[in-house]
Amino acid sequence: MKKILCALMLVLALSPLYAESSVQNTPNIDIIDTPTSNTLLRGMYNFHMRFYESGGVLTRAWVGFANTFMIGATFNLDNVIGVGTITGREPKVLAKLRLIEDSAAFPSLAVGYEPQSFGVFVGGATSAYSVRPIGAYAVVTKQLGIINLNGGVNNHNVWTNFSFSGDLGAFAGATVMLNTDFAVLLEYNDLTSSTTNSLNLGFRYAFAPELRIEVDIKGLQGDSTKYVRNLRLDYTNYF
Repeated sequence: MKKILCALMLVLALSPLYAESSVQNTPNIDIIDTPTSNTLLRGMYNFHMRFYESGGVLTRAWVGFANTFMIGATFNLDNVIGVGTITGREPKVLAKLRLIEDSAAFPSLAVGYEPQSFGVFVGGATSAYSVRPIGAYAVVTKQLGIINLNGGVNNHNVWTNFSFSGDLGAFAGATVMLNTDFAVLLEYNDLTSSTTNSLNLGFRYAFAPELRIEVDIKGLQGDSTKYVRNLRLDYTNYF
């Protein structure tokens, strides 16, 4: 009986350490508005809610089906907080596949699809929001110590009326992991656009191995009175 109790106590003592090493140290699958080439491990899931301007909420969920492949879904609600009619947009399907692992010779490479736009509605088209959808993309990520460098190209509009000059985009960014709990995020989204490009800065903190909170300040390349502040809650665990 004593041996059983000792074994049980050992398992309970080691389980938080296992959770910290397997969940908290999982590479960031995105920066702020742009993806990285990192993917969830098989059997892992990620759920996050982003609270953005005009009382909107972006909900997104990912599931790792293999160590290099994950799929997910996303859904938007506008005017959840504040005034105005609460409106939603149809759910979208997400996917990411990592093709090449990070090595001394090459950065990691992934391709994916994220068709959901969000933010303030700025026009009559269904995709006319302040943050355009990433759409179909290819992205490379390179780890250099505590810094992860990131860059990619994307097609905002995959299916209808594609315009080479208007829909082809690019993005770049970096994540600095100061420790396992705290990261500083920097990205430049939509580099090729003079109207929707955005320099973004974020701070991501892990309250627990599974739970992170993030504060983002967006639009730093423009007028300081028009900076956009977002709040994000992020939960990662295993099935």
